[in-house]
Amino acid sequence: MNVPTKPIPLLINIYREVIPTVHRYFNQWKEKAKTIPDPELRSQAQDALEKKAFHCEGGGVYGLVARDRFDDLIQFIIAYQITCDYLDNLCDQSPALDPNDFRSLHQALLDALTPGATPKNYYQYRKEQEDGGYLHALVQTCQDILSTFPSFDKVQASMLELSGYYGDLQVHKHVKKEERIPRLEAWFEEHRHKVPEMTWFEFSACTGSTLGIYSLATYATKSDLPEETAAVIKSGYFPWVQGLHLLLDYFIDQEEDIADDELNFLFYYDSEEQMIERFRFFADQAEKSLSKLPDPEFHRMMNRGMIALYIADEKVQKDKEMKKKSKQMIKTGGLSTAIFYLNTWMFRRGK
Repeated sequence: MNVPTKPIPLLINIYREVIPTVHRYFNQWKEKAKTIPDPELRSQAQDALEKKAFHCEGGGVYGLVARDRFDDLIQFIIAYQITCDYLDNLCDQSPALDPNDFRSLHQALLDALTPGATPKNYYQYRKEQEDGGYLHALVQTCQDILSTFPSFDKVQASMLELSGYYGDLQVHKHVKKEERIPRLEAWFEEHRHKVPEMTWFEFSACTGSTLGIYSLATYATKSDLPEETAAVIKSGYFPWVQGLHLLLDYFIDQEEDIADDELNFLFYYDSEEQMIERFRFFADQAEKSLSKLPDPEFHRMMNRGMIALYIADEKVQKDKEMKKKSKQMIKTGGLSTAIFYLNTWMFRRGK
């Protein structure tokens, strides 16, 4: 079957094939999380699964490109995304704010992308230890599946690079409040030569998405992937698509982050007008970078669907000002985004 490149056929495939498959494997991890012995680790694992299932649903759509490895790719994406969300919860709720702890936890993501790497005690810097093998099982699942993908050796270095950025961000943004911005600015200075001109907070946003990793894994399922294609895939998603993804994520969390005194990168723009202008710029650059990928129309549909997913969020829809700004973003994505937006709006209200 051809990769769907139009909104309606794509949505039909998502509802008929992707969502049921995602939940079949996702529910297995929900059952495993119930058996975690330590009450705090169990609580954080279950909370992440309860609140962030849509991350796996979105990632699972890449399975449509890997038809002959559909189930395998979805299982990898679910295991990797569940790991990300679980570790994020552990960092968010950490009373110690210890960067060594955060670094140790996120070593799990690098090990997950390194078949043969020995799982470690990722909890070594915290008192909670007994997870009943939950984190090790997630890591092992990723390793086992990736090792069977015929072109994994062509994409592994790029996947590890993006995973390394993701882990660095999680370390720097979860430490003591007064240390966060200096650490993030210094980190940006180390890497700014690798990206087009942008601010430190935009760079941070670009590193906080897993979409590039999932796209690379998707094409690892293909035989004889050329080396240069792997580089094109990475640059197709990083920085612009991943940056847009996280800017949208921070957009819908603005009110919560103000209430909880949390770091939100949108607060560092000089004005709302500048913020909207940069959203548009990121969206334009994302469209251009995705046009160079294999199956470009599919990836552009994914990007436009992502915009719709966020602006249809109830946190946006119940806030008059945010809803007004979101309408400008729908125009950025054109008709496709409008279709995805209407579908998402109806689906969420139906649930």
